[in-house]
Amino acid sequence: MAENNGISSESFSGSECDCDNFCDIDELEDSWSDAHANFLSSLSETETKDFLRLSRQFDLKPRDQLFQAGDRSNDVFIVAGGCIRLFQVSSTGRETILWFSFPGEIFGIAELWSGSDREICAVANEPSRVYSIARSDFAEFLGTHPEVSMRAIGILSARVRTLGHALVDLATDNVETRIARLLLRFAAVSSVTPCSDGQFDGELCVNVRLTHLDIANLVGACRQTVTLNMIQLRKCGTLRAVNQHIHIMEPDRLRRMVASGAA
Repeated sequence: MAENNGISSESFSGSECDCDNFCDIDELEDSWSDAHANFLSSLSETETKDFLRLSRQFDLKPRDQLFQAGDRSNDVFIVAGGCIRLFQVSSTGRETILWFSFPGEIFGIAELWSGSDREICAVANEPSRVYSIARSDFAEFLGTHPEVSMRAIGILSARVRTLGHALVDLATDNVETRIARLLLRFAAVSSVTPCSDGQFDGELCVNVRLTHLDIANLVGACRQTVTLNMIQLRKCGTLRAVNQHIHIMEPDRLRRMVASGAA
């Protein structure tokens, strides 16, 4: 669908929507949460001990690069704290964000088994701590704990489903609906890190630094259109900016926008 630059006042009016649509939204948010599942916390005490014995720890500053396209794919990574941005860079230099990995998430598996070079880049979005485990050690770990393999497969399968939903969203939803859906999803998965700035009752925290360009990249829109929508959401009291991240003051208003767009 072509980008819709108009901002509908109806979307911000707080109109009622069908309950079934709210159920569908919750199911999609659950799917998104499954894709961002905390692999590290799913490990038993013995599994965690064995994993840490085989792994190395890296502390990264914002914008520190973990790997880039063309690097050898020798390691699997798990976020211990912070947030890692995964993206591709086109031949023209344009960055396309593919994923944000939050605490406990596993990443870097895609090219591991084929032994091919990395096709994407990984950079710290904020101060972050990452565990790295070599391919041979990870294979040993899974061989010793085969049930862990099924958890990893389940997470990767959920990510494939989630990316499929994202493609459908791009084709069917207008920009304001895509922004609302994105903010709700990120609020759900980034809340594993408590907000240091505090929240009002009923307020959700999108606890990751997202610029308007990042949001535009993620929802397939131009930055100017995203900025207009974000300004409108702030003016109507749905969002507020808090120390370089976003608080959703009226989550139900965003859910109504998503339900209206999905109807």
